[in-house]
Amino acid sequence: MREIKFRAWDNLEKRMRKVVSLHWQGDKLISARLEGDNEPIPIEGRLEIEQYAETILSDRLICENDIVVDNLSLNAHRGEIAYLVTLEAGAFWYKPLRRLKGSGGFSRDSKLVAYEHIHYKTIGNIHENPELLEEK
Repeated sequence: MREIKFRAWDNLEKRMRKVVSLHWQGDKLISARLEGDNEPIPIEGRLEIEQYAETILSDRLICENDIVVDNLSLNAHRGEIAYLVTLEAGAFWYKPLRRLKGSGGFSRDSKLVAYEHIHYKTIGNIHENPELLEEK
C-alpha cells in the first residue's frame, strides 16, 4: 500500500507547507498539522489541502493544482502548452490551460496523469504562480 501525501497552501502566510497529519471529525476534514508546527491548524478559511498524484517515478512529485508543461510536445518549438493538474472523479488529470476558462468538464485534450507524467515538468502552481493561468 502506498503512502498518500499532501501539501497545504497557507492563505495566511501565503506559502506552501508540508502536511504531517490530517485530523477529521466524522467525515469532515477540520485541521492539519504542518511541518514546523506543534499544534494542528484549522482548515476552514486558512488552508487548502492538496494531494500528490501517485507516479511511477519516485523522484518526480506532481500535485493537485500544479502547472506543468509537456517536454515532448510538438508545440515546444512554438511555445510550450501548460496544463493544470486536477483531481476529478478519483483520478488526476492534466487539463490544458488554454481551455481552462469557461470550458467546464473533461476535454479531449485532458490526459490521465498516471500515463503521461514522465514527459511533464512542473513549472509552478496556481497559488504561487497565478500569472501562468492567464490566457495569452
